[in-house]
Amino acid sequence: MKALIIVDLQNDFLPGGALPVPRGDEVIPLANELQNRFELIVATQDWHPPNHGSFAANHPGKKPGDRIELAGLEQILWPVHCVENSAGAEFAP
Repeated sequence: MKALIIVDLQNDFLPGGALPVPRGDEVIPLANELQNRFELIVATQDWHPPNHGSFAANHPGKKPGDRIELAGLEQILWPVHCVENSAGAEFAP
Protein backbone atom coordinates (compact mmCIF):
# COMPACT_ATOMS: atom_id res chain seq x y z
CA MET A 1 0.00 0.00 0.00
CA LYS A 2 1.23 3.48 -0.86
CA ALA A 3 0.38 6.37 1.44
CA LEU A 4 0.54 10.12 0.96
CA ILE A 5 1.03 12.24 4.07
CA ILE A 6 0.04 15.89 3.74
CA VAL A 7 1.31 17.99 6.64
CA ASP A 8 -0.57 21.08 7.84
CA LEU A 9 -1.80 22.29 4.45
CA GLN A 10 -4.10 24.82 6.11
CA ASN A 11 -5.35 28.32 5.37
CA ASP A 12 -3.36 30.03 8.14
CA PHE A 13 -0.10 28.75 6.60
CA LEU A 14 -0.91 30.18 3.16
CA PRO A 15 -0.26 33.74 1.92
CA GLY A 16 -2.71 36.02 3.71
CA GLY A 17 -2.98 33.63 6.66
CA ALA A 18 -1.95 34.27 10.24
CA LEU A 19 1.39 32.42 9.92
CA PRO A 20 2.08 32.29 6.17
CA VAL A 21 4.73 30.10 4.59
CA PRO A 22 6.18 31.98 1.60
CA ARG A 23 4.74 30.54 -1.62
CA GLY A 24 2.94 27.88 0.43
CA ASP A 25 -0.02 28.05 -1.90
CA GLU A 26 2.12 26.77 -4.77
CA VAL A 27 2.03 23.22 -3.37
CA ILE A 28 -1.78 22.98 -3.41
CA PRO A 29 -2.18 21.88 -7.06
CA LEU A 30 0.52 19.23 -6.61
CA ALA A 31 -1.01 17.94 -3.36
CA ASN A 32 -4.42 17.71 -5.02
CA GLU A 33 -3.03 15.93 -8.10
CA LEU A 34 -0.94 13.46 -6.08
CA GLN A 35 -3.95 12.28 -4.10
CA ASN A 36 -5.16 10.35 -7.15
CA ARG A 37 -2.00 8.22 -7.08
CA PHE A 38 -2.23 6.91 -3.51
CA GLU A 39 -4.41 4.33 -1.81
CA LEU A 40 -4.19 5.98 1.60
CA ILE A 41 -4.13 9.73 2.23
CA VAL A 42 -3.36 11.08 5.68
CA ALA A 43 -3.53 14.81 6.39
CA THR A 44 -2.28 16.35 9.62
CA GLN A 45 -3.99 19.42 10.99
CA ASP A 46 -2.45 22.00 13.30
CA TRP A 47 -5.23 22.70 15.84
CA HIS A 48 -5.06 24.92 18.91
CA PRO A 49 -7.49 26.21 21.54
CA PRO A 50 -7.72 30.02 21.63
CA ASN A 51 -5.83 30.14 24.94
CA HIS A 52 -2.89 28.03 23.72
CA GLY A 53 0.32 28.64 25.65
CA SER A 54 2.40 29.12 22.51
CA PHE A 55 0.42 32.17 21.37
CA ALA A 56 2.17 35.47 22.14
CA ALA A 57 -1.24 37.11 22.55
CA ASN A 58 -1.80 35.02 25.68
CA HIS A 59 1.30 36.44 27.39
CA PRO A 60 1.00 40.17 28.22
CA GLY A 61 3.91 42.19 26.91
CA LYS A 62 5.17 39.39 24.64
CA LYS A 63 5.27 39.28 20.86
CA PRO A 64 5.68 36.52 18.27
CA GLY A 65 9.27 35.32 18.22
CA ASP A 66 9.85 35.96 21.92
CA ARG A 67 10.84 32.97 24.03
CA ILE A 68 9.43 32.04 27.41
CA GLU A 69 9.63 29.11 29.79
CA LEU A 70 6.51 26.96 29.57
CA ALA A 71 6.15 23.77 31.60
CA GLY A 72 9.87 23.86 32.30
CA LEU A 73 10.88 24.09 28.64
CA GLU A 74 11.80 26.94 26.35
CA GLN A 75 8.88 27.91 24.12
CA ILE A 76 9.00 30.22 21.13
CA LEU A 77 5.86 32.34 20.92
CA TRP A 78 3.78 32.39 17.76
CA PRO A 79 0.99 34.55 16.37
CA VAL A 80 -2.48 33.17 16.96
CA HIS A 81 -3.00 30.58 14.21
CA CYS A 82 -5.00 27.46 13.38
CA VAL A 83 -7.46 28.02 16.20
CA GLU A 84 -9.90 25.14 16.54
CA ASN A 85 -12.99 25.44 14.33
CA SER A 86 -11.70 28.61 12.62
CA ALA A 87 -11.36 29.30 8.90
CA GLY A 88 -7.59 29.49 9.35
CA ALA A 89 -7.49 25.94 10.71
CA GLU A 90 -9.41 24.53 7.74
CA PHE A 91 -7.58 22.55 5.09
CA ALA A 92 -6.58 24.44 1.97
CA PRO A 93 -8.83 23.83 -1.03
